[in-house]
Amino acid sequence: MLILLSIALLLILFYLNQTYKYYLAKWFGFFIQFLFILIGILVFETYNKKPIFFEDGIYIATVSEKPQKKQNSFKSLITVSKVKQKDTVFLTNENILVYFEKEGPAKELGPGDQIIFTTSPQFIKNDGNPFEFDYKKYLANKKIYRQLYLSSKNWKTTNFQTHFSLTIYAEQIREKLLSVYRKQNIGKNELEILSALTLGYKRELDPETKRIFSASGAMHVLAVSGLHVGIVFWMITLLFGFLRKQKSGKIIFTIISILSLWSYAFITGLSPSVMRASTMFTIFVIGDNLNRKANTYNSLAASALLLLLFNPNNLFEVGFQLSYSAVFGIVFLQPKLSKLIRAKNKILKYFWSLLTISVAAQIATFPLISFYFNQFPSYFWLTNLIIIPVVMILIPLGLALLLFSKITIFSTFLSFLLNLIIKLSYIILSKIEQLPYSVQEISIHPFEFLFLIGILFSIYLLAQNFKPRNLKIALSFTLFLLISSLIININQARNREIIVYNLPQNITIQLISGKINYVVSEHKIASDKNTFKLIHRTNLKLKLNPPIFLTKEDILNDDFLLSKNGIIIFEGKKILFQNNIQEMPETISPNLIIDPKRLNEFENPSSKNVVIITERRYIQNKNQTLNPIYFTLKQGAFIEKW
Repeated sequence: MLILLSIALLLILFYLNQTYKYYLAKWFGFFIQFLFILIGILVFETYNKKPIFFEDGIYIATVSEKPQKKQNSFKSLITVSKVKQKDTVFLTNENILVYFEKEGPAKELGPGDQIIFTTSPQFIKNDGNPFEFDYKKYLANKKIYRQLYLSSKNWKTTNFQTHFSLTIYAEQIREKLLSVYRKQNIGKNELEILSALTLGYKRELDPETKRIFSASGAMHVLAVSGLHVGIVFWMITLLFGFLRKQKSGKIIFTIISILSLWSYAFITGLSPSVMRASTMFTIFVIGDNLNRKANTYNSLAASALLLLLFNPNNLFEVGFQLSYSAVFGIVFLQPKLSKLIRAKNKILKYFWSLLTISVAAQIATFPLISFYFNQFPSYFWLTNLIIIPVVMILIPLGLALLLFSKITIFSTFLSFLLNLIIKLSYIILSKIEQLPYSVQEISIHPFEFLFLIGILFSIYLLAQNFKPRNLKIALSFTLFLLISSLIININQARNREIIVYNLPQNITIQLISGKINYVVSEHKIASDKNTFKLIHRTNLKLKLNPPIFLTKEDILNDDFLLSKNGIIIFEGKKILFQNNIQEMPETISPNLIIDPKRLNEFENPSSKNVVIITERRYIQNKNQTLNPIYFTLKQGAFIEKW
């Protein structure tokens, strides 16, 4: 239907073009826009067409990436190409997330290896906890819908030759380049940072390293992006720029530049940001070769269109959104900011340019960073003044090490230099991260996010033309933001809520009364555990006060909560936590029973209509009709508001 409608629109546009008149211009524009929308829908539906999910059989798959060592397993991605059921072989193309047994031969696997197994994959599910990262949706955007665990005895390699795949070939090249780094005398942490900086390999980055880079405002340098591609293009210009002096040399320079840029993009993983930069530089180089001055905004829009045609799911990638927002902010705002101070000294001019670029990018990406990550690095301006010049040194040195690794003296010197620079940079970033108020935690409601976007565009309008009308628009959006924040706070002050998290290892409930909240758990919650982070995120999103942590054995009696020996009374609700109903006073009838010790006691009429919440995988209760049973492992977190 959509295809027929698109063809009909093309015919209408062809007719309007042939019989063009001024009064038809608006209709021509309308149909063009409508056609682009239809093409977008067609591309999106075609790209996201799900493969056939085979529930059983003999699976033949190709390893897409080298298994990554995790705490209890090796994690990798495989692509199933064939499934044999009885005597029939079915062709398919399904990406599956796989966890191999840690004690086994999985660590020897590499990109392109074929394996065979019979274990049926399971569909990926979220834990269903409030405000948790939507892992299922994140993987679905990458066309990954199922996962499985393979013990060593349940799979084996085959001797079949895999079909050529450009992505697997790029992964194989990257693994060879990484092995060059691993053979050098470079510290583990420094090696991980170097691999991320130059080759976009972040799978082995230490969580603490990520935290320090994120808190100091340097996380963007660990993701290969426009900065990295720009440095590579700068290196190409230094080495082969002399070719542009002649007409034939210009063509050779263009070919070398495009091949080098896209080769670098392939071996670094083809992230949305690196593809955006490579596409823009390609357009720039071709335009320069044709003596055409490239329009930055057109190049930006053209690169976005091309990337979305190849992968429409890029639109929902945070990296894609941040990349284009940052570049637009830099292109539009940076020239205006740089004019505020006229630096004559070359060194001062360089650092002022770095500062204005950083500020422009942060202004443009502030709504997205606040909404997705709930934090803002206060000292980003200081970090970028230090880290960007360092990266401009590290990337050429890192690539030089790959080229001259066979020359022992040279590679030894480069390894020592890289190790020293990265170590010093890491120490400096650690010091910046430790500065007071280095990270501002921000909670943005979806409505507030929309008004923030409106304020941002108002700033763009004011920067372009400081008119009273544009100022009124900016002030209006600011007023809407303040009103929405006030309404959200009023609603939260009236909120009464109980959350029973889906956390099988440590059953945890959170009791919320306005901004005051309590967390009662089976065992004490450590500050470095995922449970603590999950609760912290809930508090941040709901703008709550710091929680009061208790275990079920703790005793507390204040204006809102009474907790003693697993019996909890909170805002009129009676809760039994891992206890028997007989242990509760007869005068108290529970509303919720969380993970009871026994279920046969629910034959007692006094326990009818009590919601039973359990983490247990298997449960036997002959009177399940008497009491609704909520399985958190199956249904996700239990939430009740009143």
